[in-house]
Formats: sequence, structure tokens, C-alpha cells
Amino acid sequence: MEPGDFHESPSAWAERPAGLPDRAVHGDAWPGNLVRTSSGLLMMDLERFSVGPPEWDLVSTAVRRTTTGAVTAPEYDEFCATYGLDVTVWAGYPMLAGARELRMVTYAAQHAASNAERIGQAQHRVDCLRGRCGPRPWNWKGIM
Repeated sequence: MEPGDFHESPSAWAERPAGLPDRAVHGDAWPGNLVRTSSGLLMMDLERFSVGPPEWDLVSTAVRRTTTGAVTAPEYDEFCATYGLDVTVWAGYPMLAGARELRMVTYAAQHAASNAERIGQAQHRVDCLRGRCGPRPWNWKGIM
């Protein structure tokens, strides 16, 4: 299974390979949900906070490396060394990465619906997932 192919199997989530034990997960872990305070970093935007596979949060950073190109190889290596795991070597990575990528595409489409300047990026992301833009990383631009 390649990232983006997770939708091919409705039972993919139930059949995903074993990973780390479930624990508290942010649900939308990316640098935009961190704020630096005088006492350190603070996580915000907790509406997706739950108990689940920690790989879901780790995949967010991995996709920023492998799909969007927003994280450099050295930055990703440092992230993996700090966390102690490179989620891209886990057999379930393609399924979760595909879900993240689709989520990022629909986010772009949502913004394009009300902002014509975002249409090009939304279409580019759709084209990438449909195999029209070559191999990853696709160097997606941020949408805010």
C-alpha cells in the first residue's frame, strides 16, 4: 500500500499493523498548534485530543517531510532521534499518511471555496494525489 491508497480497503484501519500502545494523542499535531511561552511550549487546538495510536500524531510530521517538503531531512532526523522512532518505517505508515494527505487536500479545497487565491494550491494537491505530479515530496505550499 502506498500513501494515498488507504481508501482502497474499508477495513484498513481495523487491520492496520500493530504499533505503539494507545495513549493520549493530540489529533492534529503540527507546528501551527504549538505556541512558545516564557515557560516553554504549549499545545493548543485540542478539539481532536483523544486516546489512540501515537503514530497518528507522528505521521503528521513525517508527511511534512515526505509529502509536502516542509520539513528538511535533518529536521526530520532530529525529530525522530528526539522521539525515538521513525514512523515511516512502520508498516502502517502508508495508510495513516494517506489519510493525512487526503485531510490536507480537503483542507485546501475548503479554503479555495472562499478564496480564489487558494484554488491553484487546492488543485495541485488533488493532482498530486491522482498521480499527476510525479513522486513525493510535492512541495505543497502552506494554507492559512
